[in-house]
Amino acid sequence: MMAYLGRQPDWVVNGWDWDPDDLPDVTPYDWVIHLGAIYTANVEQSLVQNFEFSQWLFNQCQHEGVNMQYASTSSVYGLNKDFSEYAPVSPQTPYAWSKYLFDRWVFQQPQYTFVQGFRYFGLYGKWQHLKGDRANSLHRWREQARKQGYIELWQGAEDIYRDWTWVGDVCSLHLDFINTVKGSGLWNVGSGLQHDLLSLASEIAEQEGAEIKFIPRPDNINQKIRANIAHLKETVGKRKWLNIYEWLDLET
Repeated sequence: MMAYLGRQPDWVVNGWDWDPDDLPDVTPYDWVIHLGAIYTANVEQSLVQNFEFSQWLFNQCQHEGVNMQYASTSSVYGLNKDFSEYAPVSPQTPYAWSKYLFDRWVFQQPQYTFVQGFRYFGLYGKWQHLKGDRANSLHRWREQARKQGYIELWQGAEDIYRDWTWVGDVCSLHLDFINTVKGSGLWNVGSGLQHDLLSLASEIAEQEGAEIKFIPRPDNINQKIRANIAHLKETVGKRKWLNIYEWLDLET
């Protein structure tokens, strides 16, 4: 996001990494884009970094007259079948709960600047290796194929569908919102397209000359996840999303 926005003419873009002893000063900026979060089973840590810090940052932006964008997550929907922003939620992890609690809290507050939240669906792109155990399936499958000659895939993967969204499209969307959307709200961000896990894993296996080995599937897996982007379309119109197979071809 910093690299993308930094290429805009006459923009000054700076970053800040989590440091509770050196909190950011928002006063020089027109916009703050809050993408930070921690994924951990530690509930206290999730609440401190994902929820309480987000509250602090929101209050700073409101006090200083700075517009704010922030990252939420589709994980708030949990095992539900309805993926609209107005649907009931069912968070299953401390991370998902911390994100939902901020979604809920932030739009209960008086707002004097624009506040725009985005629930991302299935992000993919470069730099997944920096995420360690939190790297997405695409990265893990390619690494398995290259290192061990086979991909481990859940049984019944042909019936498990996910909505995949390229980070480059997300960066473009954030910029379009800054430039054109003069208001606050919460939006799903996804391609609105579904791809089953077996087809994607098979594509990577063919590219890498690897096999697929099936392993037991965990309980409580949502079979089909597809972003409801009706609200997004109402706000910024229909968009062109990168097809995930195009990206897989580029990554070989």
